[in-house]
Formats: sequence, structure tokens, C-alpha cells
Amino acid sequence: MDMFNNLGLMDKNKLLEIFDYLNERLKENQLQLEITIYGGSVMTMVYDNRPATRDIDCVFTETNFKLLDNILDLTKFAFNLSDGWINEEIREPLKSILKEDKETYKIYSNLKILKPKAEQLLAMKILAARPEPAKDFIDAYILCKDLNITTKDKLLDVCSEYIPLTLIGIRQMNFIKYLGEDLGYDWE
Repeated sequence: MDMFNNLGLMDKNKLLEIFDYLNERLKENQLQLEITIYGGSVMTMVYDNRPATRDIDCVFTETNFKLLDNILDLTKFAFNLSDGWINEEIREPLKSILKEDKETYKIYSNLKILKPKAEQLLAMKILAARPEPAKDFIDAYILCKDLNITTKDKLLDVCSEYIPLTLIGIRQMNFIKYLGEDLGYDWE
């Protein structure tokens, strides 16, 4: 068993294998599914800045949930995944999002995977602003670099498109300040 299995982590290759497997089970059951992935799974698969993630933060479209639950149980067993490997708790913070800006990540025969655009993901990371061991700070740093955000005003402009700035509290302000410092800017 490799290091990732021992820790219950899923690297990019394992995530892609899981999605391939899910697609095959969906095809066998003549079920179409659209899934939007967030958080660590996006950072692992799209930005290659994380070696792995513990869960797949996601939201499913309306479907036959009884059949889907059976397919997810089969997937959990086939890949020896831990409980909570599929995490739909992202639904709660999504209630604070002003708009969703999704784009297609990958299309299989019976499975379509969407992801939020980098700007939305960055706004969600700023809003979360969780302390370590959460990877929000590292993720926000990578996203700021990717989006060429060099000023606090530009960062807040991006955030304001996706979250009400009234939700920015002391924790988020400190997060932004230290993010600016790490990027080499003074964002007081």
C-alpha cells in the first residue's frame, strides 16, 4: 500500500481513477450525473499544488440518489476510501455565494465534472480563511499568483463579485494582510 492509501488521501491519479470508475458504474446503470467539485480536489487536479486531498468537496445535480448512493458505496469499497470521502458540506458555504461561475473540467460518457472559475474559488478561500492545517492560505496564494492579483483592491474586487464584502471579518482581514505579505505586497 502506498503512502496515500495509508493516510486516506487521494492524489490526482487516484481522483481520475475514481471518476473513471464512477463513470463506468453510472453507464452500467444508465444514469447521467453532473458533479461540481470544489476545494482541495480542484487544487489537486487542476492546479497541481497539492499532492493529495482527503475528500472530494462537491455538489451533485438532481439524480436518482438511491442508485447514486449504491454507486458511491461501491466506489468507496473498490478504492478502500474512508468515510466522508464525498463531502457535500460545501452546500452550506455556497449559500453565501452571490453567483456561481462554473466551467467544465472533464466530460465522460455518463459523468460531467464542473469546477468553479479561479476567481470564485479564491473568493471562497478568502471567506473560509481557516487556520492551518486547512490549506486555504496556500490555495489563496496560488490562486492570486495564477490570477496575477497584486493589490488588495484587486483582490477585494474579485471577492465582491462572489461574496458580500460584509462577510469579511477580522479573521479574513488578517488572512488578506498576511497573504499580501507572503506575495511580497503591503496590504494593510
